Order: sequence, then structure tokens, then C-alpha cells
Amino acid sequence: METYLIVAVVLAGVGVALMFGEFAFPTGGIFLVGALALFAVAVGVVLYHGSRVEATVAVAAFCVGVPAMGWGLVQAWKTLAIRRGLDPDAAGGSITQALPELSELDQLKGQTGKTVTPMRPAGAVLFGGRRIDALTEGMMLDPGVWVRCVDVKAGRVIVRRVDAPGELSDMDLNELK
Repeated sequence: METYLIVAVVLAGVGVALMFGEFAFPTGGIFLVGALALFAVAVGVVLYHGSRVEATVAVAAFCVGVPAMGWGLVQAWKTLAIRRGLDPDAAGGSITQALPELSELDQLKGQTGKTVTPMRPAGAVLFGGRRIDALTEGMMLDPGVWVRCVDVKAGRVIVRRVDAPGELSDMDLNELK
């Protein structure tokens, strides 16, 4: 085997190792960029020193192998146990079954509370004596404003300003019949 082919194979092997390193120890893409650079240098070595057949095989391997390896790594990542706690399909149910505290937040829908802190648009709201972090729909509110929980999305309580609830003496009990 020619020396340039050995160099190209070693460079490609180190590139593969870096891709798996990115998978095992996420570096924000640093290992991935290094792997792609090594693959490109390996193909460049073959293009410079090799024959047309070797160059064609190297380019084809690069164009097919790198995307195939990336797809395989993504599929492997999806099946890891690390992701199962947050993946509703892998947990065998909904996300609220996997994370019970989210189902407690879902019970706040429709409830009325009072802002404890300024909502800029995030802040704290008191629902039934329980302080909950919440978001408005984009508006800013002062402390002491009445709000209603309109939605819970991804563990975030969304509130909207409402008028102060009336006293029980103000209610017409005949309407309840």
C-alpha cells in the first residue's frame, strides 16, 4: 500500500474517532469541525497523489460516508436512555406522565391568582397560596394585579390580566340553579 493511502486512511480514522468523540463528549461542534477537516484533508491527499479511480472512490466515500455516519449517530442518540425521560414516545406516554410536576402545573389552567412581583413579562404569581413562576402574554404587569392562567406550555405557566373577582355577596345565586 502506498504511503499517501496510509496517511489518508489514518486521517479518516482520526476523523471518525473525533465524530464519535463529539457524540460521547459534546463540545459544541469543535470535534465535528475537526473531523470534517480531517476527512477533507484525507480526500485532498488522495486527490493530489492518487489515480483517478482512487480519487473517485475517496470523493464518493466522503460524500456518502459522512452523511450516513451523521444519520447513524443521530439515530443512536435518540435511543439513548439519557433522552428517554424527556421523549414522550420513549417514555410510553405523555410528558406529564414522565414529569409529574408538569401535571400539577396543568391543574392551574383557568385558576385566578395575583401577581406577587412585577411581571416583565416573567414574574411570580400567587395561586391558592402557592407561589408559581409565570409569564404574561407579552405585557408588563405590576404587583397585586389579578391574573388568570390561560395555558401551560413546556412547563411555563402563561397568565393574562383579568378584572378582580367579585365578592360572594355580589353573586346571584339564582343563576346557579
